[in-house]
Amino acid sequence: MSKAYNEMSYVEVAAIYNDINKIPQAAAEDLGRSVAAIIGEGKQILDLGAGAGRISVPIAANTDMIAIDIEHHMQKASRKLAAERKIPITNSVGTILKLPFADNTFDAVITCNVLHQIDCWRCALREAQRVLKPGGQFIIGRDVLDAESIASKLRMASRIMTAGINPDMMPTDAAGPALHEFIKKLGGTIGEETTACEWTEVASGRDILEKMQNRIHNETWSLDTETLTELMAEITPWAEEEFDNLDQPETIQWQFGLMTVTGMA
Repeated sequence: MSKAYNEMSYVEVAAIYNDINKIPQAAAEDLGRSVAAIIGEGKQILDLGAGAGRISVPIAANTDMIAIDIEHHMQKASRKLAAERKIPITNSVGTILKLPFADNTFDAVITCNVLHQIDCWRCALREAQRVLKPGGQFIIGRDVLDAESIASKLRMASRIMTAGINPDMMPTDAAGPALHEFIKKLGGTIGEETTACEWTEVASGRDILEKMQNRIHNETWSLDTETLTELMAEITPWAEEEFDNLDQPETIQWQFGLMTVTGMA
């Protein structure tokens, strides 16, 4: 389980990752303000697996952000985004399984869309716990897509089909109840998920299938050629049967959710 996730390389996608997973700037600014409202303006926060900076850079506008990621090409993209928006950010290349920081360093630690890719995600949570100051907050962020949209239904179908084609692409159990159970084991109290920002995107089902085919969709950029070919051969006829009009554009509602954990530190 998750073997392919652990072995995937972000080198090829780094330069376009923020375009594939675009958060419009106004929404990104709302996201940054939302996190600052939770932890306090100017507080020091660590982003675990910060990638190309689509989350850490907006947060850095209102906090003292250190963004760590194992892939320096993604960090290069993060620095580029920060420079474009004139936002100061500190980037650190390293593994979230053994953080290069002292105990009790950060007021908050955030991670977004990362834990489901890591076999030893419990190790990452223990490291987050270690570097948090007493009373510090752990925040889990995620993209939330309107479940009734064609975009959401295509995303879910692609995940199920991909796992059937290549079981190594199954996410870890951090994508399920085990995450909440382990947080509680660490002494954490999990708060209600709040919406940090919202935005819309206009696309048809056909647009999304084309992005999947061309590896400019978040569900397919990491797939090998054989898996992608099999996926498209399965999902395209399924979509043509499932939806009345794949060519009709729809307005897709996106949100970014934040779940705050207290008591871990």
